[in-house]
Amino acid sequence: MSSQSAAPDDPFRKLALAIGFLTVAVTAFLAHESPAAGYELSIYTMTPDQVWVGLLVAMSIALAVAFVPGRRSGDGNDATNGNDGDEPSRGLFTSRLLALGLGGLAMTVFAALPIIRGYRFFGHHDALTHLGWARAIAEGTIVPFDLYYPGIHTVTVLVNAVLGTSLEHSLMLTVFLSLVVFWVFVPLCIGTVVSDRRAVVIATFSSFLLLPITTISMFMTAHAMSQAVLFSALLFYLFVKYLRADRTLASISAVGIALAVTSIATVVYHPQLVAHLIVVFLGISLVQFLARRIAATGRIASQTPMYGQSLFLVALFLVWTSNHGFFGGIIDHFLGSAVEFILAGSNTAGDSVATQGASLGAIGGSLVEIFLKLFLPQLVFSILAGGLILVAVFVRGSDWLARIRPETLYFGAALVGLVPLFGIYFLAPDSTMYFRVFGLMMVFVTLLGALAIYGLCSRFSGASRWRQSRFVPSGQPLLAVGFALLLLLSLAAVFSSPYTYTPTAHVSDQDIQGYETTFDDRDAEVDLVGLRNGPNRFDDAVNGNAERMRVHRDVPESTLGRNLTEEFEEDRYLVLTQYDYDREVIAYGELRYSDAQFSAVENERGVSRIHSTDEFERYYVDTEMGDT
Repeated sequence: MSSQSAAPDDPFRKLALAIGFLTVAVTAFLAHESPAAGYELSIYTMTPDQVWVGLLVAMSIALAVAFVPGRRSGDGNDATNGNDGDEPSRGLFTSRLLALGLGGLAMTVFAALPIIRGYRFFGHHDALTHLGWARAIAEGTIVPFDLYYPGIHTVTVLVNAVLGTSLEHSLMLTVFLSLVVFWVFVPLCIGTVVSDRRAVVIATFSSFLLLPITTISMFMTAHAMSQAVLFSALLFYLFVKYLRADRTLASISAVGIALAVTSIATVVYHPQLVAHLIVVFLGISLVQFLARRIAATGRIASQTPMYGQSLFLVALFLVWTSNHGFFGGIIDHFLGSAVEFILAGSNTAGDSVATQGASLGAIGGSLVEIFLKLFLPQLVFSILAGGLILVAVFVRGSDWLARIRPETLYFGAALVGLVPLFGIYFLAPDSTMYFRVFGLMMVFVTLLGALAIYGLCSRFSGASRWRQSRFVPSGQPLLAVGFALLLLLSLAAVFSSPYTYTPTAHVSDQDIQGYETTFDDRDAEVDLVGLRNGPNRFDDAVNGNAERMRVHRDVPESTLGRNLTEEFEEDRYLVLTQYDYDREVIAYGELRYSDAQFSAVENERGVSRIHSTDEFERYYVDTEMGDT
């Protein structure tokens, strides 16, 4: 292709990209200039509309430049693409590379909205406990190896020391860094498997979908397993590089060392993930072992075996868990639940799903609705991944399939191995840990789905009848539309919000300050009560407890605003926040606590408000006055 053929198209692409980058900059500025004034129930509705419009424009430009072909030359081919359809021109790759950068910046602004908009902290429940542990490490009251998984806490303290940001923002940045790792190494992994830049483009936008994040045991907040699963993208990139390491040069390769070091980091991030990865790598090792027996000269036989790395991972897990009996208890619990289900016919999992379905029905939702909102993109990619695995197993005679068959079989074996693990977790009562396994499965589904999409595009664009098509040219503009729809569906649910019947995990200044004041000036003999374990988690966050606080009780739903003084034998402090109200009344539709109950608290005999701000109220519950 001559340089003249591509030149007329370049100004339009450059102009579009310039507009896109400018739009992202303006969008970030608008978001920064619209800080949260108080607790926000939904980050989606409270973020200015101009920000969402800007992100939509920027991502649309990125998709268009990445997938829509340029001006067509006289021979009917894309003037900005190579005639063979296999190797894009340098100019096109430059524009596509910039398009990926633009899409990445748009995703950066999206994912970092809690930081850009000045949230004091983002994350309730486990995230608050993780904040407390990071605080304890920073203050020196505990050392990292006192924790079962000190990875995110240690990185947080490092970010805090280097950048000088608050611990809250340092932890939020640590969460964001795990997203960046996922966005970077998923495309690099696919680029290693398939030496085609178009595959990298497809994998990049596939990674933007954030399929592992489901807001059920996998979050965009500080949550060690969530960050560990996203971090595993680096591990899998090194895995596919390790398969191709030249074993003739040295018995121990640099990639092998990097893979081992990353395995150590993964153990530190979360040993439970390593337990899951042991299943994955042992399954891959089994595939390699069988392939070498069946076809000693095949592609799999020519790759570096994973036996040593798998044994190293097992040894790491055993050494780490030998110092922490915590994981032995977890294994006993979940295996015991599975055995109980098999032998006694216990149906706790089904009962749990039925209960949640009834709760959703009570507030106007349904399991089908929430499934489509949370899992439709995952379903689409799972179908693509499953189709690719079946084709790789049963179809022969395709050079392209032969090139990707080893990795497809490896990732397929990983998914097959994780299914029983998912089932064991699912059978345990009152557990959502099976969604942690699901999150890891979605990493493989992302990789396989990207390969499947690339294979379909190559199949169609490689045929002469498609090469001349106006509707499906080699640039595959339909992919831009498909990815746009999937991005809208997926990213609308990665932050918890009333859209998925949950509140956004925003922690406001008034919440933190209110609890700090409460713990500073309260009578140590008088305990705290609140809603849904709130005081315990904030106790962890503010005081940096070495062990999780569990002494503060919840207020039963039948007691709030009615007979608090009769519920407790001794005096209590009652803490209610704007987050509590918005969660219970708006997000949960008064399922447990009603607006009338919140309003009645201050008028109840024996209950006195002693600390009040716009979003934080502390009451003193005098049980003796209630008796009189």
